[in-house]
Amino acid sequence: MEKGRIMGIAYNIIPVKDVKKSGEWFVRHFGFNIRNDRGNNLSLFRENRPIMVLIESDNDSRAVFEVNGRTRWVITFFTDDIELLHKKLASEGVAVRDISDEGIYGKFFVFEDLDGNLFDVWENKDCELIF
Repeated sequence: MEKGRIMGIAYNIIPVKDVKKSGEWFVRHFGFNIRNDRGNNLSLFRENRPIMVLIESDNDSRAVFEVNGRTRWVITFFTDDIELLHKKLASEGVAVRDISDEGIYGKFFVFEDLDGNLFDVWENKDCELIF
């Protein structure tokens, strides 16, 4: 592999109102582990892989944007069993939208965190993601 190139995404930064409360929420619902707790920001990992950094925002910032009047997310997670994850999150009171089957593009659903940040979840049996 050629050196001096982008190799992937290291992590994503998400604005939240309360870092501790949000961190506990992500740990409880997704099994992330907390590292590098710096008071007003902390890192969420999946095993030894960094996923996100939660940072307390000074205002009502959200990690969303709009296209044609529709609010969109900035992060898509992937899963190996979208129905099971969707059912689990819904039973835990997480705000989840219906699963959408996009055929060859896979299945998707959107969920909302405590602060109104939206996240997409994707399952595609024909796409292998390697880390």
